[in-house]
Amino acid sequence: MSNSPQGERWRRLDNTAKIFPVIASENLSNVFRISVVLNEEVVPGTLQRALEEILPQFEGFSVKLKKGFFWYYFEHNGRMPVIERESTYPCKYIDPHSNQLFLFRVTYFGNRINLEVFHAVTDGLGAVQFLKALVYRYLDLVKNSGIGNRAPQKIPSEISMNVEDSYVRHYKKTKKRSYSRKKAYKLSGEPLSLAEENILHGYVGLKQLKEVSKKYKVSITRFLTAALIWAIIQEYVKDRTKEELIGISIPINLRSFFGSETMANFFAVTVVDFLSSGETDTFSGILEVVNRQMEEKVTKEKMEETISYNVSNEKKWYLRITPLWIKSLVLNLIFRMNDRAYTMTLSNIGPISIEEEYKDEVKRFQMMIGVSRRQPVKCSVCSYGEELAITFSSVFQDTRLQDRLFQLLKDEGIPVELESNGIADNRNEKGQYPQIQYDKQKMKQLVNLFYGTMFFVSALLGLINFSTYSGSLWSVIAIGLMAYTVLTVRYSILRHSNLAGKILLQTVAAEVVWVFIDCATGYNGWSVNYGIPSTILFADLAVVFLILVNRMNWQSYFMYQISITVFSFIPLILWAVGVITTPPLALLTVAITVMILVVTIILGDRSVKKELIRRFHI
Repeated sequence: MSNSPQGERWRRLDNTAKIFPVIASENLSNVFRISVVLNEEVVPGTLQRALEEILPQFEGFSVKLKKGFFWYYFEHNGRMPVIERESTYPCKYIDPHSNQLFLFRVTYFGNRINLEVFHAVTDGLGAVQFLKALVYRYLDLVKNSGIGNRAPQKIPSEISMNVEDSYVRHYKKTKKRSYSRKKAYKLSGEPLSLAEENILHGYVGLKQLKEVSKKYKVSITRFLTAALIWAIIQEYVKDRTKEELIGISIPINLRSFFGSETMANFFAVTVVDFLSSGETDTFSGILEVVNRQMEEKVTKEKMEETISYNVSNEKKWYLRITPLWIKSLVLNLIFRMNDRAYTMTLSNIGPISIEEEYKDEVKRFQMMIGVSRRQPVKCSVCSYGEELAITFSSVFQDTRLQDRLFQLLKDEGIPVELESNGIADNRNEKGQYPQIQYDKQKMKQLVNLFYGTMFFVSALLGLINFSTYSGSLWSVIAIGLMAYTVLTVRYSILRHSNLAGKILLQTVAAEVVWVFIDCATGYNGWSVNYGIPSTILFADLAVVFLILVNRMNWQSYFMYQISITVFSFIPLILWAVGVITTPPLALLTVAITVMILVVTIILGDRSVKKELIRRFHI
């Protein structure tokens, strides 16, 4: 890292990493997970100690993301992350402010250790290196737990500490090229409710898969790519009357092409396209197209072209001096245009090996990628020993695509063992994930309660307006806003939006609008006497509703509840200075809001204290 004038260590983001902070959100987390399944249950305290001992040696992970005027950058993070028992769905957005400013998290469940990483930090291979070091140290501490304190183990030589930007190092100017922007077919289906995520692992016999791939004279990645395209055609495209372009995005590890050992990102994405005509498509025909395209696209020369295109754009002087907020707008637009070329992603990080002395303690590795609305299904692959793990992550309620692919493997004589997190159904649920699926009957009751509360508040506001009528129908505007909020709750929840943040923003905006309309119509005082208090009241009730329906992850809404509680005192201040002349609704709003916050704190017990320490640490 470089030294800034203030003495803080910092470094630039690598060429690929620059895009991730710009496009990341709760709807597009850009988080992936590498997991290791041990033969014994994880000991949390020992895992925490192992993390504390190895993290200082990994400069690439000991960082926080900072926003500069022209680019984001990494700054050294001297804090220490805290491991937690897994309690949410995989690969969710990492909010640095609730994670000691780190861009990764370590969780455990049963005998599994999970490392989830924001892609700006590293790619799959870099994350594997970090996880292996963590597992080595953890197993050493478990083995020597009765001997006393051991000095921290030196990181094995197989694990790199290098965080150079290998894109820049291996950059050389080549002919101009651009990304494909042909619009690919998009998968569709019935979405899961709330923030649910459908996970399905297929544990495949590696020996048999190699034999089948060899029979077709292709690599495992090419065989699986063709199998995935075939499954998409069978389940989605087969009966369509027009041709559909299926685009599979495949990340390519560049280290093997250029001899790099960096732990920063060093991969490129290639797209395998297949123009499907439906029923006439055969698996052998698909495989032939896939094999030909990958022969043409996955070469050192093509990878050099990709590096040249990406780095040359970064080096253009007029882009370098463009403010970050403008870069963000442009990069978001470019990302959306390029994303149209993908039907889904298939990421194969290949075999994972560990040192001989630890092999008896490790059962398997898994990898999964966070899904998004634009790519609702993603597939990731890794292998360990004689087993290859194929993992699908999805926001759809069904698993028809996954089932079709695994059935193809079985038909080829390849053994497949399935395991799920029990979201789609319980057929392959084996107790390996926390049970956080929501009770749909209770959900329905809570939704109806929310609607009923909104209706009651609307009627109350209408009654107050009628009984104190002075020429202004302020309640009509307030009720209209509440109706809009109900619609926002209904549709944003199903689409995984950051609803609490939107409610908070809408509350502030609505208060400004009320005052503006009141002043523009001669100012009768209804905006401050009734508009602002009622807006705060139903915003508070909306956030409470979110806490109730998302109990496993309620902490993500707690800060919004505190913010709205602070806002609820605004009417009291306005009353104290004489702006509010009719205070009953303002007093009622403050009383209800404070009461709800107190109840939340009491019921939250220690977790509230923990969350407050996280949020307000100095």
